[in-house]
Amino acid sequence: MKYYFIINPHSGKGKHTEELSLKIQQVCGAKDITYEIYQTLGVGDATRFVREVCSSPDNLPARFYACGGDGTLGEVVNAAACVAGASVGVIPVGTGNDFVRNFDKKETFFDIEAQIDASEISVDLLKCNDIYSVNMLNIGFDCEVVKKVASIKKNPLIPSKLAYVAGVVVTLIKKPGLRASVSIDGKKADRTFLLTTFANGAFCGGGFHSNPRAELTDGLIDALFVENVSRMTFINLVGSYKKGTHLVPKNDKILKSQKLKKIYFKFEKTQSVSIDGELFDFDELSVECVPNALNLLLPAGISYSRIGSAEQREGALTR
Repeated sequence: MKYYFIINPHSGKGKHTEELSLKIQQVCGAKDITYEIYQTLGVGDATRFVREVCSSPDNLPARFYACGGDGTLGEVVNAAACVAGASVGVIPVGTGNDFVRNFDKKETFFDIEAQIDASEISVDLLKCNDIYSVNMLNIGFDCEVVKKVASIKKNPLIPSKLAYVAGVVVTLIKKPGLRASVSIDGKKADRTFLLTTFANGAFCGGGFHSNPRAELTDGLIDALFVENVSRMTFINLVGSYKKGTHLVPKNDKILKSQKLKKIYFKFEKTQSVSIDGELFDFDELSVECVPNALNLLLPAGISYSRIGSAEQREGALTR
């Protein structure tokens, strides 16, 4: 079996590329395993590379490690999804790295020895038209924030960790809404929202615990719908939204959390959608959960369980 380390040289502003490559070489050399380090050339190149490897049965089984942020992971996943013998790991050297927040001992994802000794679990994916999402889909306010964050990150005076918060503030000034014809498990309605999230993982936006009920292995979409509330109401909600404590009875009138198998949108106009932090434009969008679609590599010493404290979980269940 061959181990492929796919490095996005622009993730995390490129600070980790040289150090990470050296560490991979040292560990893989000591373990005497067959490996390759590949640096991506641009957007979509990780998907192209993994598909090319997987196109020949002689190359499988193989392990692919996405070395970058959630976008790099998403590209690798889209090539390895539903491919027998292909498994995917992540070394989170991006800025947001929301997917690995679904696990304990997050620092272990940087341990190359633990990555080589990883175990496999089968996890679900969300299929968004023809694109797979391993973590989360955002439409409406959250998606507009992603647009702003991409612009803000180009400013060297603003730390990357503050980019999402700054994006929220700037977007709140315009407070864009989302209007669409929506079909949920066959039931249709015209709706207006401030934002919606459709989750496989529980976190977005660099640590916002938007979907505390989400699970990677339950075969369902974890959906959150937030009504088009006033700016002040939204500001009062942001703190609990970040902590994952917003699913409480007092918020019943402004947000709804539910588990779905499939949802379909026909947008009033072309709509930007954030899929694992990357932006796409759609006139129509179908989202469904594909159970056990990905073989995920967990570094040695890490196991998967629902995220959040016992108090947060209990609070979510009473919603």
